[in-house]
Amino acid sequence: MIRPSLNRRLVLRLLAGIVLVWCAAAGWLAWRSLHEVDEIFDQMLVRTAASVFAVMPATPVQGGTARLPDRHALDSDATAQRPAITVRNASGQLLIRSTELPALSFDPGDAHFHSVTYGQRRWRVFQRWDAQRQYWIQVGAPLDERDELMRKLLAPALLALLALLGLVPPIVFAGLRSGLKPLRELTRGLSATAPVTAALTDEQVPVELAPFTEAIDRLVARLQLSLQHERRFTADAAHELRHPLAALRLELDLAGRGDDAPARAPHLQRAQEALDRMQRLVTQLLMLARVEKLTELDDAGPLRLSGVAEAVLCDASERAAARSIELSLDHGGNDFVLGSRGLLVILVQNLLDNALRHVPDHGRVDVRVGGHAERVTLEVDDNGTGFASTDTARLGERFHRPEGSVGEGSGLGLSIAQAIAGLHHGELVFGRSALGGARVSVSLPRIATNAPHAPDYA
Repeated sequence: MIRPSLNRRLVLRLLAGIVLVWCAAAGWLAWRSLHEVDEIFDQMLVRTAASVFAVMPATPVQGGTARLPDRHALDSDATAQRPAITVRNASGQLLIRSTELPALSFDPGDAHFHSVTYGQRRWRVFQRWDAQRQYWIQVGAPLDERDELMRKLLAPALLALLALLGLVPPIVFAGLRSGLKPLRELTRGLSATAPVTAALTDEQVPVELAPFTEAIDRLVARLQLSLQHERRFTADAAHELRHPLAALRLELDLAGRGDDAPARAPHLQRAQEALDRMQRLVTQLLMLARVEKLTELDDAGPLRLSGVAEAVLCDASERAAARSIELSLDHGGNDFVLGSRGLLVILVQNLLDNALRHVPDHGRVDVRVGGHAERVTLEVDDNGTGFASTDTARLGERFHRPEGSVGEGSGLGLSIAQAIAGLHHGELVFGRSALGGARVSVSLPRIATNAPHAPDYA
């Protein structure tokens, strides 16, 4: 299969357009030349009639008919244009007639042109009266002489146009090849084996190619970003899974050496814990990779952030009650946002899980949701140990666990929450809670949606 060629396509289309324009120009030139020659031919007949009237006597001479001599009798050029003339008086008597054309019928009407055929030749005839209506004249000339004049006028012009048409294809081809040189250079740049690190768009790129190169630059940037995410995900997974895998293998080896069930039980229990940690880690890594790949929310809709928080607190209430932790929710309304319910649930779950993990037994976690101005804010306060001042800048980094962290966390919860907040055009802020522990607040854009008409996903 022959691949389509842009150069060939442009050449063929330009040549087709040029040929059409050439045909139109040649047709217009032929028509215009014929019109001009007709006018010249007719004016010659009119001037000839006027010249004859100028030499005629004031009073018509009574007598025989005068005959004009043949052309060869005048020793003239056989191709010279000499009109045939017929003159009559007011009564129609023939006074002068040409030997080349028979006496035409007397038609004492107004001045006009008409055509007749005589001797296999067509003649153009002009007839009129003189000013005193004493002489009536007919002046005729063969149309083949007009055609000969047309050929003499048109032949050089058409030959010049034809020569120009022959020169157009190589000129067009050379011009297009030179004009498409930047595109070939761009193709060679893209075909290079070296990785693309520099942007294709610069001051040397033509204006017509700039949108194309800019689109390629954006595509390359997205691919590089995606590749970086994949590399980070692979490196993070390999690094974080190494420890639980090593612990799992060690515990299974020790369990295999045990002689009885009571000796193997502790090792199997710790192996199960390593497997659980691996499962949580893989789940969070996949969630983080999924969130970071998203560029827009396909399932976004208006919802109440307090409804999302209420659902998450309801799910966590049993775990909090087991440790006698007090959970509370306070919301002041006016908290509608545009977002994905599933992702916002994960965001609030991660913030609440982080608070429950660092709150001691019989502790307290307060969640407040409120809308003000153009933002809706969700705050999670606890009375745990809080964040160290040196850790605040690094909170939200992958696998970073603040000093004094407890539990089996992997350091991905806040990273996931921060990525979800970014997708919703929001941000996370870390600070000190009035309860003495940590405060994590997320701020999202508020939408002006009336509660009676907006869906409540709580």
